[in-house]
Amino acid sequence: MIKEIQQALSAQNYDKAIQLYYSWFEREPKYFDLSVGQVNPDRATHIANAANLARRVGYLELQFVENVSLRLGAMLKTLFGLQLANFNNSLQKPNFLYIPDLPSTPFFTSSEIPLLDEWVNSLKPYKTELLNVGKHAKASYVDEFDNLPESSEWDALKEQWLSTHFIKGGEPCEAFDSLSDGLKELLTNGPLANCPPHAPEVFISVLEPGAYIPPHYGISNCKLTVHIPLLINENASLTAGNETFVWDRSNNVMVFDDSFLHSAKNEGDQVRVVLICDVWNPHLTESERSALTKFMRIFDQWKQNIGKLANLDAQLYKR
Repeated sequence: MIKEIQQALSAQNYDKAIQLYYSWFEREPKYFDLSVGQVNPDRATHIANAANLARRVGYLELQFVENVSLRLGAMLKTLFGLQLANFNNSLQKPNFLYIPDLPSTPFFTSSEIPLLDEWVNSLKPYKTELLNVGKHAKASYVDEFDNLPESSEWDALKEQWLSTHFIKGGEPCEAFDSLSDGLKELLTNGPLANCPPHAPEVFISVLEPGAYIPPHYGISNCKLTVHIPLLINENASLTAGNETFVWDRSNNVMVFDDSFLHSAKNEGDQVRVVLICDVWNPHLTESERSALTKFMRIFDQWKQNIGKLANLDAQLYKR
């Protein structure tokens, strides 16, 4: 195997080399895990080669976005470490995908999102049905997060921030099947950001009295998060960037960019229940939205295969 890899690299046949590395990784994953066994220069070199070649595959498969717009091209380079992220705002740092020069603010009005107000109005007859689902929400939404810091605040949230998903990554969930036909149709055909498995997500979110969601960043600035109120109180709020939204009777829908540092709390004496969904940042062009839908699908396929090797060399810098 090693001889074949060396021959492929010498011939600059990088496609063959990465396939050989991937086969090796699948057969002997412990070789690529520096926490196991002794580390020597040859082993470190193979780990670095495998990671670099895996990133090369991902970059080439996704390079089509460079022909769509300059900012999507910059997004790709930033994602694969070919250029540093140039954040427009120090409080806006999505932890997965950043599109430079995409206009945004912590909060938007619902009227800025095409068709959103009409869709929200069409959901009003189903408020009782949605609230009934919220009463039985049991899943901890904290479990949806990756790499959360260990803290008492986040641990407490496991019992205080509950959810029931209808749609996740564009796919219907078990709770979706129990909904009325009219509500199913509306949730399926809403003005949502369609780029599975990244989005859309549609779910009931229940925040218990006294709950506090610590500041954190979302995963991308290509989409916005919509909160449609079902049961709210004036002591429930959400802060994004340096702005705070407080629920009251004049606030029907909250739209915010969760790539900004954001937190939430419910200081009222009753639960806060909202329907949450994803919509596109309205400043994205139609061609950019289509490209992002294709991008997410290809990225996910790469991540589940060759992309498994892409971060192996991170171990080398921790030693």
